[in-house]
Parts: sequence; C-alpha cells; structure tokens
Amino acid sequence: TEAFDSIFDTLRATMPCIVLDIPHQWSGWTKRALIGADDILIVAAPDLANLRNTKNMFDLLKTSRPNDRPPLYCLNQVGIPKRPEINTGEFAKAIESQPIVSIPFDPQMFGSAANNGQMIAEIAAGHRTTEMFLQIAQRLTGRGEAKKPRKSFLPPFIEKLRAK
Repeated sequence: TEAFDSIFDTLRATMPCIVLDIPHQWSGWTKRALIGADDILIVAAPDLANLRNTKNMFDLLKTSRPNDRPPLYCLNQVGIPKRPEINTGEFAKAIESQPIVSIPFDPQMFGSAANNGQMIAEIAAGHRTTEMFLQIAQRLTGRGEAKKPRKSFLPPFIEKLRAK
C-alpha cells in the first residue's frame, strides 16, 4: 500500500498537476491514492452497475475525506443504441449530485482518435465533446482558459500616427 507514496511525493514536488487514471480494481493503494487526492473525478457509464459503484465510492470518499471537496463525476458513453441506461436525472438523484458533463457515445470520433493515436481535440477541435473535456480540465485544475487580448481598431491608427 505504501509503495506508491515515494512516487507520489516525487510527482508532487516536480509537477504542478498530477492526473491519475486509477484502475477499476479496488485495492489498498487505489483507496489510499483516492483518499489523499485533492480532487476526484469518477467516470461512469449510465448503467446500474456503474451507478452502484459510483454511489459506493461517493459514500466512502465523503466519509473518509470530511474536510475535502466532494468527488465529482461525469457520465461517459451516454446514448448507446439498444443499451438500457439510466437517464442522467435518475443517476444524479441517486448520487445526490449532478454530473459535471455527460459525454455522448460517438464511436466514429472516438474510434478515429484511437486508431490514429490522436487526442479528440486533434480530430475535432470544435466538437462539443472537446469542449466538455476542456470544462473537466478547467474544473479540476481551477484554471480558466487564458483570455486573449481584445483586438481594437485603434492600434493600427496610432502606429500610423507615430510613424509620421
């Protein structure tokens, strides 16, 4: 269980932000890593097994981390045809929290990205799923998108006047 502590300490000392993709398997080190995390995002599919697991994790993490922010969750693969799923409202009611995003099932885009070894933003920069990933990143890191300076029509005229 303590084997990862030195790795986490080194990462914390050298990186401004650490993202861990914890395996589905529940073990001592995964529980320890989650309890020690600053923020937690649970990714769940909208089905009964994921609802049960998400609810159990929420309850455990809320009691284990009473002074920390509660975990967040997002729903992934929403809207798979012919698959029975729990709608977002019912899922949120059971968890007692709204998902930060609900990522739609899009096999074409995700398959293309996986086959090409690219990120979703590289495949479809303007796609709403790309915006959802940006929302997740901003929420977890607490950083907003850098504002671009507003372009004004005055600087070119001022430059011309200075040149004269």
